[in-house]
Amino acid sequence: MGRFPATMMSILTEEEKVRHIQFDDSIQPHPKSLFRPVYDRRGLRLAIVLGNEALSGMCPYAAGNNCHHCDIGLGEGRRFDPAMNLARFRWLQKHYSSIWPSVAHLVVYNSGSVLNRIELAPEILTAVLDFARSLPELRVVSLESREAFVTPEVVSRLTADLGAGREVRVIVGIESADGTIRNKLLRKQMPRIAIERAVRAISTVRRVVVSKGNKAALPGLAANVIVGGPGTTLRSIVRDAVETSRYSLMLAQAYDLPLDLNLHPYYPSKRSTARFPDHTRPSLQALVEAVCCVAQSVGNHASVFVGLEDEGHDQDPWDKAEQVTRFERAVDFFNRTGRQDRFRALL
Repeated sequence: MGRFPATMMSILTEEEKVRHIQFDDSIQPHPKSLFRPVYDRRGLRLAIVLGNEALSGMCPYAAGNNCHHCDIGLGEGRRFDPAMNLARFRWLQKHYSSIWPSVAHLVVYNSGSVLNRIELAPEILTAVLDFARSLPELRVVSLESREAFVTPEVVSRLTADLGAGREVRVIVGIESADGTIRNKLLRKQMPRIAIERAVRAISTVRRVVVSKGNKAALPGLAANVIVGGPGTTLRSIVRDAVETSRYSLMLAQAYDLPLDLNLHPYYPSKRSTARFPDHTRPSLQALVEAVCCVAQSVGNHASVFVGLEDEGHDQDPWDKAEQVTRFERAVDFFNRTGRQDRFRALL
């Protein structure tokens, strides 16, 4: 009888541990971390949140008092281990059982970097990709990570695990092309040379996959852009979003990569409010103008998605006025079709 590969043995070991874990509130995600299935231009899009396995249970950058705009990196108040994360994933499989067969785009988060083996054990990521490979409508898996963990070796493993016929997008939180905003105000600690090193790693693997006849998933780039974050003003919100999107597109084109742009309207979280008490969320009009201008500036060269989830961290949520409801409907329509018609009706 042949021996199991090491990763398979690890998964089997974690499965044994899962049997002894109670499927209680400690394993289930917080209700506000259960993303609503939505549509993008590929079809049904589902984001899932796993636990963070770093010693602190937090993204190491958040634990180091970086990324001042982001409370998500603070984690769930406890450290996960691989068995707990496998139990979390099994719970998510059951919770979304009715929609998995229709999922075209799976997005994986863990309150930090999915590609950092300290924050998520490689065997758990392999288990997720093994399951993703079984989904009949799946086209793309997107995984969020800091740029430091995006290496050719890690990206190559992703493409091999997911297999041919699908695509992998590595999500990098560029947020702003303005280095002062990104690194001094938001304290991302992400110089351009580090961003470009990560993009180059993705490109290197893509060229290898293509040269071998596309026998693995094709990797590409996704960039997060914060709209109206600290450091922007009423006059610069649109400009910063457009310049960041153009910078991301320039990088993708320079390295011959497909690009997804994820636009995230700024919201005041506990950390950002403490750090930037006078900075408020952008108006609906500014958001509409930013989304439309970004879409026009990148044209058909990138897929643009507007994400409105805050995982419960928004300290001043919008009132559900008619105008907000119309904006959310316009976002859903835009994400699904790429058309700006319903945004223009709000101006």
